Amino acid sequence: MGRELTQTEIKEFMASAGLDLNVLDERGETLESWRQECNLFIRTFVNYLGDRLSVIEHRVDRLEQLVKEGHGY
Repeated sequence: MGRELTQTEIKEFMASAGLDLNVLDERGETLESWRQECNLFIRTFVNYLGDRLSVIEHRVDRLEQLVKEGHGY
């Protein structure tokens, strides 16, 4: 089995791989703008699902009505 890495070796590896950089600081966007964009995406997706479920509910209600009227299966 291999030996455990020291803290110094881990830090050196992270630095050599660029993992010690704060990627968000290098981007032009702020964390707040990302949060807002994600919230907008979530709201849009939830609204879409709500609309689709409403359409399905309407169709099921209509089908039940047709069955009650004797036009159904």
